Amino acid sequence: MALKEEILAESTLYQGKKKPPFRATKWIFRPLRVLGCLLVAHFLNVYLQWTVISRDLAGKPSFDSPEYTLLGFSPLHNQEITAARRLPNAAPTGRVFAFFDFFHPVVFMIWNNGGDGDFFDLGPVMAALPVGASRISFSPGSIFVLRHGEKTVARNFGGSIFGAFWARSLNENNNGSNPTAGRLPGSFIVKPAAGSASLRIPYLVYFYLPLALIVILIATTGPGLATAFFYYAGMFFLFDFEKLLAGIPLDWLFGSLSLELADPWIKVLAVGLALIFLAAAVYGLLRWKSAEMPPSSKWIVWFFILLPFFLFF
Repeated sequence: MALKEEILAESTLYQGKKKPPFRATKWIFRPLRVLGCLLVAHFLNVYLQWTVISRDLAGKPSFDSPEYTLLGFSPLHNQEITAARRLPNAAPTGRVFAFFDFFHPVVFMIWNNGGDGDFFDLGPVMAALPVGASRISFSPGSIFVLRHGEKTVARNFGGSIFGAFWARSLNENNNGSNPTAGRLPGSFIVKPAAGSASLRIPYLVYFYLPLALIVILIATTGPGLATAFFYYAGMFFLFDFEKLLAGIPLDWLFGSLSLELADPWIKVLAVGLALIFLAAAVYGLLRWKSAEMPPSSKWIVWFFILLPFFLFF
């Protein structure tokens, strides 16, 4: 009888709750998917900046500017770029070739055949260049590096907190390896944002597009997704927070109200909005409940937290 009961116990269909097998692939795939989305966002940002800068230059460059040749994405125009380095440049004022790659929204190869310190229109800025051949590489984070022969100088034209530190660090590294690098003046003038699409459009996209996406995610998923507002904390340090949070995105509001805020008030307003976004992010973090949030939510939040770095570099 005991043997019969033991056999029945072993042959029962219910063997208790089985633990699902561990799948390491999903823990690898999700971070890779986030990284892939960040790289796509980086390239789209580079392409956006190239588009607005090339449109600025294709219109009517300032001053008596030389001929501009806009090539496009460098891997598709390697032959033209190589040939451009060997072309004779007999134009009275000079010649400019421009292209972009995966890391730079625009790279200029410039021949200044005029006077030393002549200004050239480079889209968002006017830069004074020495006579001869120069190469200027723009980064997405509003840093440009001017190379003339063996001399190199980096300049921050975006006015960001981290941008100033990075430009200073690049110059210190260059001066350490080449003591004559600091002799390049690298002077420049930033154009007014009101008349420059290359300065306005990226900031409008940086402000409004993530804001709309985060609001939609909160409405469809839950208040925990407000943690994604940490995106604006990163943008505060990596970009010009006055233009990003107040000066450019809210310009239409000031115009409709016939208001013209002084620079100190714009700074106060920008800092106030940054604190509001930070408070919203902390609120979302406090309301985060793993039982209610889908597994993909934390990776969405990580995407927005890391996004500022992929927009800057």
